[in-house]
Amino acid sequence: MKSICLRYEAHNDFIFCSKPSGMNTHGSDHDKMGWVELLSQIEFSLQQDLLTVHRLDKGTSGALLFARHREAATELSRLFETHQVKKRYVFLTDRRLDHLKITHRSHIEKKFNQFVSHNNKEPNAETTFEWMRPLGKYFLWSANPKTGKPHQIRLHAQDLGIPVLGDIDHGGSLFVRLCLHSFSLEFPWKGQIQHFQSPLPFWAREEFKSLPLAEWLATIEKRTSTYRFDENDCLRLSHLENPKFRVDQLGPVWWVYWYAAEDPNHEDLTFWQNLGLKYKKQILLRKMLNRGQNPNAQLTWKFGEIPEQWLAQENEVQYEMRRDQGLSPGLFLDQRENRYWLRQCSQDKTVLNLFSYTGAFSVNSALGGAQQVVTVDLSKNFLDWSRKNFELNQLNPDSSKYEFWTMNSFSFLKLAAKKNRKFDYIVCDPPSFSRSKEGIFRIEKDYIELIEMILPCLAPNGYLLFSNNYEGWSQNEFERRIQSLPGVKKILPTPTAGLDYEEANEPHLLKSLLIQSS
Repeated sequence: MKSICLRYEAHNDFIFCSKPSGMNTHGSDHDKMGWVELLSQIEFSLQQDLLTVHRLDKGTSGALLFARHREAATELSRLFETHQVKKRYVFLTDRRLDHLKITHRSHIEKKFNQFVSHNNKEPNAETTFEWMRPLGKYFLWSANPKTGKPHQIRLHAQDLGIPVLGDIDHGGSLFVRLCLHSFSLEFPWKGQIQHFQSPLPFWAREEFKSLPLAEWLATIEKRTSTYRFDENDCLRLSHLENPKFRVDQLGPVWWVYWYAAEDPNHEDLTFWQNLGLKYKKQILLRKMLNRGQNPNAQLTWKFGEIPEQWLAQENEVQYEMRRDQGLSPGLFLDQRENRYWLRQCSQDKTVLNLFSYTGAFSVNSALGGAQQVVTVDLSKNFLDWSRKNFELNQLNPDSSKYEFWTMNSFSFLKLAAKKNRKFDYIVCDPPSFSRSKEGIFRIEKDYIELIEMILPCLAPNGYLLFSNNYEGWSQNEFERRIQSLPGVKKILPTPTAGLDYEEANEPHLLKSLLIQSS
């Protein structure tokens, strides 16, 4: 069972959800999915295509409504067209208006590929604005659109001289996001009033008084408004939003990967200390050194009492985290959806996990009911750690169903081929670079040899889940390089990466393929 799920509220005929800022309501073409396609795929497993009856601009967050079948879509569209759906928005501006409540009407039309508002034509759009409260140097307003023209609230706010903060296309001041939020929807349905309210964004709450924390609050809110998760779960809190760092929540600890060439300064350290106090989290900041940098440089800064080991969970699976075992605490979160997928596929299957690190794929295979799980890594320390993760999930690592091999993965594949061992699923997530007594491994040079050694170890119609983080090629180029190899029957997509990483239509650092053998 998934413990990290998209946020939505399901009814027999429709679903309510809160769209994050920065995501289109629907996709522009087949390879650029919007929120409705992602929700259909991730939560409804493509068994049900949700139907769009209501749209929000890409930058607008908040309450959104989708129909679950054609009849509901027809009726909901009628309710929107006849203005029976009450919509309430909130927005922030840095301009003052000497009115507490005002209704604005204009004619909105598309001109030269953009929407414009005219006051000298017959009105076709109407919005009522009501002042709510000051927030530091900003002003919070509500907007109730009677009609539903594109960009209506943004255009009408501009007409009144109170453009939405972050709406630079319509006169607003620069900000980290568009400060417009669909707060609530209300409409009659089968004799009852349906009401849905989306939580207020950070910029609309009393604690927001100034800009310095806005960038961080926006990244946190993207995750909290997208997912349901608790304080013990693992997910990425900040990915590419700031080039200096990336942040993972690992249960009670926030693990900060510091990528800036310079050390964090006093202002940086104060920032992380204050965040730890604000969110009641222990924070470990670890500098990520490039090869050739000073190995004696300070690598970590701690805020709070961080133990050497602690527990965290991902999709209800327990893992031991360690702060003193290298650049990673023990779990690569970008593989979350792949691990969950393998768990669902493993019943009565044989699974081989190469370059296994701390055995997360192996644990998920075992929990999924695999009849045999073989875990291979060159490091005895990592294999002992894998066994610990088995025990944390009430799995006996000494069972005859489980094998742990302290061995180079290439050497194991040679041995497996010699003994004609076959596996239904093989997982291979090699490092981009590694050095051992057998030599140097570089993914861009050695991946062909590696895959050619794996394919003979797959059972007929078996699957190889092959992943890498090499930045020298794209997902499409990686696929092209693989598809012509002998023994490759079919290449299938792996599960959609979590939205705590890149958006669905952005290039992903993690490249994954599901290769079916002939």
